[in-house]
Amino acid sequence: MEITTFDEFHKRILPAFDQFLTDRLTTEIKQPTLRDAMLYSVNSGGKRVRPMLLLATVYSSGVAQADLPKYFEVAGAIELIHTYSLIHDDLPEMDNDDYRRGQLTSHKKFGTGPAVLAGDGLLTHAFYWLAKSELNTSKRMAAVRILSHNAGPMGMVAGQMTDITKEDKQLNIDELTTLHKQKTADLITAAITIGASCADHSLSKNLVEYAEKVGLAFQLKDDLDDADDGEDVDKNTFPNLIGKKETEEKLRNLVKDALNAVLREEKFDKKLLVSFLDYFKK
Repeated sequence: MEITTFDEFHKRILPAFDQFLTDRLTTEIKQPTLRDAMLYSVNSGGKRVRPMLLLATVYSSGVAQADLPKYFEVAGAIELIHTYSLIHDDLPEMDNDDYRRGQLTSHKKFGTGPAVLAGDGLLTHAFYWLAKSELNTSKRMAAVRILSHNAGPMGMVAGQMTDITKEDKQLNIDELTTLHKQKTADLITAAITIGASCADHSLSKNLVEYAEKVGLAFQLKDDLDDADDGEDVDKNTFPNLIGKKETEEKLRNLVKDALNAVLREEKFDKKLLVSFLDYFKK
């Protein structure tokens, strides 16, 4: 049966993907404390948005649902990178958070040293999974190139550095946009572009634009949600810089631009990525 909405896709695919993550890490990581710390953060209740977007892009490119597990290592690599970044973000030397998703952060549960090493383990293991995936050599190399570019010092890590070194300085709109493009949007863009690449869909500027707009929209929604909770009063956020109404308008425009971009995509089933945009209406 064809899957026509992202929510339905998420519901059908997530249980098997979650089981894959747990089984593979349990089997492959032999050092017990390291394994426990890695699994603790991987299984801390995340929505798996990034790997699900990768798999949804694969499915939308014409890969059958039954064949999606062949791409779990690639999607898993995205999730391991995302989880490592959260562990390190929570450290005392960065955001110094005690809780994430209602449970103790890794360094509070295991200690700072083990948390750092758990993050290091997830980061490097992501590329192990890419290297041994079922993709052919050219696709594996493309996935490694895209992910290392977007998650490393030319992408996410650059955004993290700006975040911690400029936290006492008010950024202007261009600086804040660049920060969040790197820190948040680049990994989402990697998920979608790697998904297209490994499923033999010719990557066009339309799909890249969709990915980039969705990535930034994801950060704006997060800023708005946190503004309602009063958590980010002193931080560099869009609501703090331009106001809540302006941020809401900017979010609507990003979603509209993302919709128009994906609708221009050719030889691609647009339904899942179009319906994903409902996430920003919640």
